[in-house]
Amino acid sequence: MKVLGSVAKTLYYYKKNQGFYPNWKLQYKLKCKSTEDELTNWLNDSQIKRYKPIAIVAKEQFSGIGQNSRPWFSPRGGIWLSAAYPIFSSNFSSEIFSLSFAIKLCEMLSVESIKVDLKWPNDIFFNSKKLIGFLPRVITRGKEVIYVRIGLGMNFLNKTPYEGISLSEILETKKICENYWTAKILKTIHDSVECNNRKEYIIEKANKYLAKKYLPRGYSPKDWKIKELDHNGNLIIYNPSDEKILKRF
Repeated sequence: MKVLGSVAKTLYYYKKNQGFYPNWKLQYKLKCKSTEDELTNWLNDSQIKRYKPIAIVAKEQFSGIGQNSRPWFSPRGGIWLSAAYPIFSSNFSSEIFSLSFAIKLCEMLSVESIKVDLKWPNDIFFNSKKLIGFLPRVITRGKEVIYVRIGLGMNFLNKTPYEGISLSEILETKKICENYWTAKILKTIHDSVECNNRKEYIIEKANKYLAKKYLPRGYSPKDWKIKELDHNGNLIIYNPSDEKILKRF
């Protein structure tokens, strides 16, 4: 089956990474309502285990949900992925996980000579257009973080709305390999977890990639400007008479 071939190809590229990286258990769907729903069902049927992250990749979603329950445009040709990565630690910094993943995505693209910006809190932009959106969740039991979840959409070879841009448009070619880039995303998830204890590094890097012209929904550029991210990853905005701290959660 084609989907089984996709699993093998993605894992082939993933295993070419140097260093220690955990083995992922993958599922591919030709089409599904939502990879988030599929991942939830998987986790309900089988508890996540230490050192065994899992992910579901869909060729197409017909009812994807983005931030604040907004519809997530997910046509054939994009990379639509939901992943769960085991943590099992009480020392994991939940408040900066979103930023650690964001900076690792930016670094992943920078290695490929693609300059991007972070639109706080969870979008990656190229030249004022959205390339990647992601939704992070941290699952806890008492004070222990059991695992983290990432729902991600990357415009790849698909047609995009006016406000979006695909990787093929950026690179000006359709000769790009979905499995290669999916493997890079899986590596990025691992790297974002591994650097979680480097809080100062994460905040410094996030401020480097932070695009200051994209205010959060509900705030007008006529009234507010972005200052920076504080030491907890919250966004500081200001005007001549006031300053506000906006939290991710």
